[in-house]
Amino acid sequence: MEEDRLKGVYYFVDKDGTKPVKEFINSLTNKEQAKVYAYIAELKKQGNNLRRPMADYLEDGIYELRPKDNRIFYFFYLRDRAVLVHAIKKHVKKILESDLRLCLRRKIETEACGTNIERLEL
Repeated sequence: MEEDRLKGVYYFVDKDGTKPVKEFINSLTNKEQAKVYAYIAELKKQGNNLRRPMADYLEDGIYELRPKDNRIFYFFYLRDRAVLVHAIKKHVKKILESDLRLCLRRKIETEACGTNIERLEL
């Protein structure tokens, strides 16, 4: 059996204990959830080899998973882990600058302390 490239995929946990990406995924239909989890499983399997149309690099170390109209933003942490930091329904062609800044802020926060993540079990 082929080994996963990533040791784990994690949810970002906000200061108040909320997990924005987990809550976003839970708000989706069962069919959409299944698609998102399939993409996350593929991310774990392929790591930074995952490319379009499933994933894309945005900027400043932020990537996106692209299941249909949903976008799950993540970054690679400690080389062999991915942290899911933000998620949106995509309604416009270009990702908003405010969404990218939020992702970057959460990335910097995680890299600084590393305790604000929770493992996602697939």
